[in-house]
Amino acid sequence: MSSETSTKLRILDAAQACAVENRLTMARVAARAGLSRQAVYLHFPDRAALLAGLAARLDQPQDPAALIAAPSARAALTAMVVALADGYPGLRPVARLQDNGGQGHRLSACRLIAGRFRDEGALSRHLSLEAATDLLWSLTSLALWEDLVVGRGWDAGRYRSHVTYLAVSALTK
Repeated sequence: MSSETSTKLRILDAAQACAVENRLTMARVAARAGLSRQAVYLHFPDRAALLAGLAARLDQPQDPAALIAAPSARAALTAMVVALADGYPGLRPVARLQDNGGQGHRLSACRLIAGRFRDEGALSRHLSLEAATDLLWSLTSLALWEDLVVGRGWDAGRYRSHVTYLAVSALTK
């Protein structure tokens, strides 16, 4: 790993910690990373770029290649819900600070999974690809995760199993 990559990862680690504390400023990130503010600005020219970098890092579980490699649409859906259940605790503080909450890939992943259900002949005849995508997008939202896990005290396993069941039931024949 190059020195530049290592420094960038230190900055992102520090930014995530600061976001969790709800105290994300460039100065705090620099101090937490053990760097000067100038060093942080060399990698991230402003707070928006830092948030985008942090969101992109946290959004990695939505890798389309992993969803394509899954043996079935249901397996791809399960993999996505597991990744979200594991990733949302870290993404939540960033989502409060950024409009898209670092979920840029989720809609694409939902479209890919809905398309797999359609291609496997399992998508409900009452749903278009776009409607199925939108339903899956809603069922896997950070807001629903927060309602169930934070608001109602569900653990990650319960979230995974019930959201997967609900999504499969909603999308399939």
